[in-house]
Amino acid sequence: MSTIFITGSSSGIGKETAKLFAEKGWTVIATMRTPEKEKELTSYENVKLYPLDITKPEQIEETVSAVLAEHEVDVLFNNAGYGMKARFEDMTEEIMWKSINTNLLGMVRVTQKFIPYFKAKRSGIILTTTSLAGEMGLILDGVYAADKWAVTGLCEMLYSELAPFGIQVKTLVPGVVKTRFVMEQIPNEGYEEMVKNQVQLLIPDMEQVEDASEAAQDAYTAVTDGDKDRMCYVTGKRAKELYAKRQEMGGEGFRRYVRNALMQKEEK
Repeated sequence: MSTIFITGSSSGIGKETAKLFAEKGWTVIATMRTPEKEKELTSYENVKLYPLDITKPEQIEETVSAVLAEHEVDVLFNNAGYGMKARFEDMTEEIMWKSINTNLLGMVRVTQKFIPYFKAKRSGIILTTTSLAGEMGLILDGVYAADKWAVTGLCEMLYSELAPFGIQVKTLVPGVVKTRFVMEQIPNEGYEEMVKNQVQLLIPDMEQVEDASEAAQDAYTAVTDGDKDRMCYVTGKRAKELYAKRQEMGGEGFRRYVRNALMQKEEK
């Protein structure tokens, strides 16, 4: 039986992925900040709950060490995250640090603990939830954009750096997904029209909004498809369309396309 270690399992993509892998017969190490509050995942015999706040290095050390002493882990799924929406000039040091500490440094801390283990095994998969915001510049994403682009870059670097050791590095790239994941909102005066246009760009049809269970299916595919060369797994119909458009148009053309869509200007 294979084992997956998941961060951010209390809701959304993390919880749905934990449920799916458990139903497929995997042992699931589901980590979250307050496992004592979890009710749904406790119904699965093959789901093991552990406390983990990825902003706390000491707890990461304790939890990962305890897990690896009891289980042979095959997959690390970095999924925990924090969201924010703010004008760039309004971001406080506190908000910026919270975002960087969770989305970027939290992923780094957990991944670092697993790399020596996977190297010793000469195998392992590291799957990380990034975001469409790590593939295209969206207004008001502030430091969240920097986090997600940085995580994408780290994964691309590790894709090559860890290949000689039999370790696969992959990313799950969601767009807008129906989850309880809440973006912290700071008043965005002066951007109301652009925000409305950006929502239309990302969600032209509410029927296209992906359910977290669909993203979990793509996470399962990324882990089990046996494709050792593929890194990026975009999830969600609209996210796939925009990702393909960027590939087709190239960086400059796509940036112009997005800017004009937000400003409601005709593409020249």
